[in-house]
Amino acid sequence: MLEEIIGAIRAGNANGVLIKPVAEGVLTGFSGEKLFGTLQRLAAIFSQVPDTCYVEVGVFQGLTLLSTAISALDLPCYGIDNFAYLDPDNKNFDIVNQRTDRLSIKNTTIINRDYEDALENLHEYIGDKKIGVYFIDGPHDYRSQLMCLQLAMPYLHPNAVIIIDDSNYRHVRQANRDFLITHPEYKLVFESYTPCHPQNMTPTQETEARQGWWDGVNILVRDPGNELQLMYPPTERSRELYENEHLLHASNLAKYSLPALSLVQAIHDGKFATFVARAAKIVKLFQSLNPEEKPRFRAMNTYSEELPKTNFSHLSAKTAVGS
Repeated sequence: MLEEIIGAIRAGNANGVLIKPVAEGVLTGFSGEKLFGTLQRLAAIFSQVPDTCYVEVGVFQGLTLLSTAISALDLPCYGIDNFAYLDPDNKNFDIVNQRTDRLSIKNTTIINRDYEDALENLHEYIGDKKIGVYFIDGPHDYRSQLMCLQLAMPYLHPNAVIIIDDSNYRHVRQANRDFLITHPEYKLVFESYTPCHPQNMTPTQETEARQGWWDGVNILVRDPGNELQLMYPPTERSRELYENEHLLHASNLAKYSLPALSLVQAIHDGKFATFVARAAKIVKLFQSLNPEEKPRFRAMNTYSEELPKTNFSHLSAKTAVGS
């Protein structure tokens, strides 16, 4: 099956979209044609494998979920999203449902939950099915990326394919590499990158990204027989970059990090008026603090004051009876 999977990826890279919706222009969003063309081909393969499904984290307005579903009508397709991001008007959930109805798609299910809650309880939705194609396009911070990989492990089919979007980001690549290092039965079978995020591209570059892999991709497959050469996403071992995260989490001002970053950006850009305006906003944030809120230390906050001094686990009743 590995050769068939690699063939589908090669075909997606060469030819792009496999099936377009009958109603042209219904599906819009942020993705590349080679990306969802590959998802379509992989889904078509697993539609022939009993008791499998497609799962994606990060639905947005349904472009990849619905494009995949129409290419494999016999494959149950699940989209996980709580629609809390990139949705200022709270309309994306309705948009997905409207597009689903307009395209008469019957094999999709939206799991409207935070990705962690959904993946920890995925059996409630997919039952005994195994994930054949797993597309990750949710939160792109390091921890979320790694947890999306780890939490899905019990549900993955022995021949599952994992497609990770936005692999241009170095912290996403780092999470992917860390997963591969700790799970050597999986291999990186394909990678593609662009020089920058599409938001920072020229119009010509963005057109190429929409025809290609959008914002970079890593594709992982299970390879217990070690048939594939060992390959890892390029990463930068920056101790300063990743270890500074600890200092941020332990600071009493951690929640102001983003406003502070925008302040530094204004200084960097030489925009004095913007700097003054953003500084004023930060002052207002400080002034709005709840005086009854428990004060924190300047650094090394552990947030452990409510934790037990000691705590032992107990043998389950079944184990205790057996002993």
